[in-house]
Amino acid sequence: IIYPLTFLAVLGALGLPVSTLGNALGLIGLGISFALKDMIANFFSGILILITKPFKVGDQIKTGGEEGTVHDIKIRATDIKTYDGRKLIVPNSQLYNGVVINNTAYDERRFEVVVGIGYDDDIQTAKELAEESLEEADMVEEKPEPQVLVNELGGSSVNLKLRGWTKPSKASLVKASSQVTHNVKERY
Repeated sequence: IIYPLTFLAVLGALGLPVSTLGNALGLIGLGISFALKDMIANFFSGILILITKPFKVGDQIKTGGEEGTVHDIKIRATDIKTYDGRKLIVPNSQLYNGVVINNTAYDERRFEVVVGIGYDDDIQTAKELAEESLEEADMVEEKPEPQVLVNELGGSSVNLKLRGWTKPSKASLVKASSQVTHNVKERY
């Protein structure tokens, strides 16, 4: 076995510039350490994600402005299928150290629909019709109880905010909002 100092002494005895070789080896080592830094961070983040399970395959998450369904969790990165069918590969260190919203972590999720009524319309009657529209939609859960709130006074309308709870998936939110909007339009 040749020890590093013995190796350098032999090179020096042969007349090779040992300091230049040492500098070159140092720069190579520095470059390798920078290259491995992200790989090691992603590896350990992947292990921590698999252990702590802040999300699992099938969960719908949002991170870094992108949103979709977790398709696969690997040691280095997590594959996410966006709602429009694209594959998003996110490094695990970004998921572990960044903000991740898990939309399907709980059994229900709130949605909102804003409906405008004229200034001359009776607010109480409009609220009652909106409440009936929420109750009639089969995608809207009974508990927590749906709400109809006066939201704001717009330029040409009084806006009501209809709030209900449904299953947490994106598809359920879209369907529930659509049902409620349809029902309100029919009642108004």
